[in-house]
Amino acid sequence: MQAAGTDVAHVSLECWLKRPLRAILAFTLYASAITVASAQNTPTPSRAGDPVAKVLVYDVVSIRQPKGDPNAGGLRYTPDGFTMINLSLRSLIPDAYGAIRDDQVTGWPGWAAFARFDIEAKMDPETADAFQRLPHQQHDAQRQLMMQSLLVDRFKLKVRRGTETRTTYELVLAKGGSRLKEDAPKSDQAAGLPPEGVHPVVDWRIADGSITGHAMPISTLAFHLQGAVDGIVAGKTGLNGFYDIALKWDPRDERDPASTGPSVFSALEEQLGLHLKPTRTIVETIVIDHLEMPSED
Repeated sequence: MQAAGTDVAHVSLECWLKRPLRAILAFTLYASAITVASAQNTPTPSRAGDPVAKVLVYDVVSIRQPKGDPNAGGLRYTPDGFTMINLSLRSLIPDAYGAIRDDQVTGWPGWAAFARFDIEAKMDPETADAFQRLPHQQHDAQRQLMMQSLLVDRFKLKVRRGTETRTTYELVLAKGGSRLKEDAPKSDQAAGLPPEGVHPVVDWRIADGSITGHAMPISTLAFHLQGAVDGIVAGKTGLNGFYDIALKWDPRDERDPASTGPSVFSALEEQLGLHLKPTRTIVETIVIDHLEMPSED
């Protein structure tokens, strides 16, 4: 999923797909905890000795109203920035604050439900070089901080942390045990074992009614299941490997007469030996206190 010459840790349905907007979900490959840079919405400065001598920000940011196909859109990260086409801030803000679900962000102004934007952001050469010299594992967090700065600067975003008690799900082993097939990284596209801390090459496919691919950790499977159950899913299987996944279910409500296949709950148990256990959990939220429409440039 990662193109040559780019460092893409966040992906929106393989970064760049022409699909109806209802099917374009801004997500990251790995779920992470909510992070808020500070009460003033400013990124935390680099510590002495860090490879970055200053807080990284985008040097040039262009924001315009979409002019292309109204049914197409996407988000693509490049080595020196990103390009967003025809997406709303409901795709961008949750990702900027830790890849949370969009329903964990509250306080949206009315216009945010329908306003979409084309955004192109570029780092200057010095900043792009500093970003590339960061350890690979820090790229996700740095991109989030840079996105937060952009949103504060151009959309006058002000947020605060909150909590709510919700029904969530724990992904656990079913009674019969796991039916997962562990991936064999030595044979994956002849890529060999990845360096320590770097995940194997992947070719995941996520669509209505299916999750397929190889070298997928349980945390990522749990993250992708959130859309199917319309709730937060946490991986609690105790399994720490990378697995070949072939999960298919009928996305229609099982009470629908037209529904013929298994529900996602049944499919998980029958096909993967996993179970979704409902529970009540206090979840973190992001509360929007202020958000403005930006001026075009």
